Amino acid sequence: MLDAATLDSLAAAFAALGRLHREAPDETALRGFRDLIEDWPLAALEPEGKDSAAGPSNAGPSNAGLPSAGLPNSGSSSAGPSNPGPSNPAPAGAAAVGEAGTADASTRTRWHGGTDAGRAATGAGMEQIRESARAGETPEEIRRDHDLLYGDTAAARVAPYESVHRGVDGLVFGEATLEVRAAYQALSLQAPKLNQEPDDHIGLEFDFMAQLTLQVIDALYGDDAARAEKLMTHGTDFLRDHLLVWAPQMLDLATQHAQTHFMKGVVLLSIGALDSYAELLDLPFERP
Repeated sequence: MLDAATLDSLAAAFAALGRLHREAPDETALRGFRDLIEDWPLAALEPEGKDSAAGPSNAGPSNAGLPSAGLPNSGSSSAGPSNPGPSNPAPAGAAAVGEAGTADASTRTRWHGGTDAGRAATGAGMEQIRESARAGETPEEIRRDHDLLYGDTAAARVAPYESVHRGVDGLVFGEATLEVRAAYQALSLQAPKLNQEPDDHIGLEFDFMAQLTLQVIDALYGDDAARAEKLMTHGTDFLRDHLLVWAPQMLDLATQHAQTHFMKGVVLLSIGALDSYAELLDLPFERP
């Protein structure tokens, strides 16, 4: 059983992480992300109605203080569908989707799912972001680490492209790239630099999951259970056939090569986010 508040939490996390995998934050984005880390949408909280010392039960902003990673609608400069607003808990699974209503935002809670390992990764990631602030890591230091890690201007320590990790020749623009492009197109989305940069960057794949999830919320809000079910099936397929196949290994390598607390935090939060979504959809999440 899914509800709109849970989906909103997942969309918020995937959108913020997608952007941070795509590009290092400037000073404003860095400050905003650090300020919001205590309200991380996937932070483990007790279910509503139980006491919890983990923090407030606010679902948080749907972009966690950062803009989308950049999967515009095909033929448009739009960053994608917008969040229609909070909804009452409503069934929304790949097998069955119920009707959605509306409710005050104060009744919403952050997603507290995921396995023990996933929750541990999320907690460790939050602590790394806090440590980044305590250590006074600058945007320049984080940008350099991002560059060295993902090869923004030089050779990458960890390639951020699915085709590199899954293809036999280890090159970009492989078969996986075309499959990912087709998945985007099914939702009228496309990579921002089509045919210039690979569509299967981990940041874009995270952003795709965020935008797909927002479309599910939109369908629930509009009482379109059939569309919500179809979208959830598409998201389940994409997570199972793409992100969960290569991202765990890639993120594990990134934890070993990241030099700043901030980038280590982003990677660990990403592991936790994937774990949460995988458990929600009853998909296996296998870490190296």
